[in-house]
Amino acid sequence: MIISLKNIVFGFNATKPLLDNITFSMEKGSVYALLGSNGAGKTTLFNLITGFIRPAHGEIVFNTEKITSLPPFQRNRMGIGRTFQHVRLIGRLTVLENLILAMPGNKTDHWGKALLPGFLYRASYRPLQEKAYELCERFFLSQVKHARIAEISYGQQKLLSLACCVANGASMLLLDEVVAGIQPEYRRKIAMIIRQLKEEGKTIFFIEHNIEFVSEIADSIFFLHEGKITVFKNVEVFRKDKQVMDAYT
Repeated sequence: MIISLKNIVFGFNATKPLLDNITFSMEKGSVYALLGSNGAGKTTLFNLITGFIRPAHGEIVFNTEKITSLPPFQRNRMGIGRTFQHVRLIGRLTVLENLILAMPGNKTDHWGKALLPGFLYRASYRPLQEKAYELCERFFLSQVKHARIAEISYGQQKLLSLACCVANGASMLLLDEVVAGIQPEYRRKIAMIIRQLKEEGKTIFFIEHNIEFVSEIADSIFFLHEGKITVFKNVEVFRKDKQVMDAYT
């Protein structure tokens, strides 16, 4: 088990919380999809796991350590990485430079030098540069590695966001609508990468509305509805469930 949530409660309405006594655990090296209607609390659950908000009640344990009260940067250092529904990349920097900024180490030093022209090519950055080249190759970004963010497609930006998450050294990746708004070509590439990450022992927890994509890569489906989590083993069972059908009609 890599992470567990126990009796998590969160909401601004005490009589009907958005998340009501959420309890579940996840295994290392597995892929989990989080589904639910708009406003169900999916991103809120991600915010709780990554530390952007704290629960009113309950406990979160990651790799046997309680993290319920830890800030986001500490959870990130422990191995919890995240992408957002809307990509968060540094537009004035290149693909390679964004990857280097995502790598573990002295982030203050990285950011300071990133403001200087040609920081990527300084001798002290060669090991990081080599790693960034490898990530570009793996994430289908080699042809645009020197391009600035505004010069690459939205699908490539999604790939880069995922690559930055991996560059950071995360053992658990939370991906918020990772294939939303991109072409089928990029969906296939992201599916391939997620399978590879699973083989490497990483745990993937992703929000997605594309059921076809979910059926391709998810080991289990977590369905969030009216503050509660229901777990389904596959898409077929999920689709036939009355609660699911009622939620989407």
